[in-house]
Amino acid sequence: MRTALWLLALALDYGAPLVLFWVPGRPRLAGETWQVETAHFAERFALFVIIALGETIVLTGATTAESELDFATVAAFGGAFLGTAALWWLYFTSIARLAEQALAEAADRTLLARDAYTYGHVLIIAGIVLAAVGDELVIAHPTEELPTAELIAVVVGPIIYLLAQALLRSRMTGWISVRRLAGVLACVVVGFIGTAATAVVVGALLVLVLVGVAIADTIAGVRRQRRLGATA
Repeated sequence: MRTALWLLALALDYGAPLVLFWVPGRPRLAGETWQVETAHFAERFALFVIIALGETIVLTGATTAESELDFATVAAFGGAFLGTAALWWLYFTSIARLAEQALAEAADRTLLARDAYTYGHVLIIAGIVLAAVGDELVIAHPTEELPTAELIAVVVGPIIYLLAQALLRSRMTGWISVRRLAGVLACVVVGFIGTAATAVVVGALLVLVLVGVAIADTIAGVRRQRRLGATA
């Protein structure tokens, strides 16, 4: 019963913004009813991301503390920490600023805030949580080949995270993030490699994918700034 009630509450909480919190018998509200203060609104959601990333580090640290500290375990922990840093890098040096700027310039700010933040950030947080589960599995079994279900759990976190960012960027700007979609495909390839590789190798390859996408983002940003400087 408790689970059913929580699911009902969750459905109401996430269904209400779709109809702009319409109440039967009352006039429908329009998007102009709300005045979204861009900087404050974006900051609140950035803090949610920070909290989720912090919990990821706590989980990997606790898992490592309960394991035998051999080379493979330490390497798995190091990879997990770097992976979390890459998740931070991908969000705060690119998506966060891009989303805030697009929201500030939007004509219908309420609907864009709802789609990109209320709903889009749920997927981002889900990707972080699943990535933490994957890190825990890798640290707990670094030298083993993971069963199919566990391998999927390890790979699906980064996939959802990159897809969520691609969807958010598409909603905010209308542009498709080719780099993130390429990262998703690379993660899928890592999943196939993982059927014949140890967990620590799979984790390391996923970190390389995330860092690669982040580096490509940084290079693209530098080139964009140079072009803007040249045309100014």
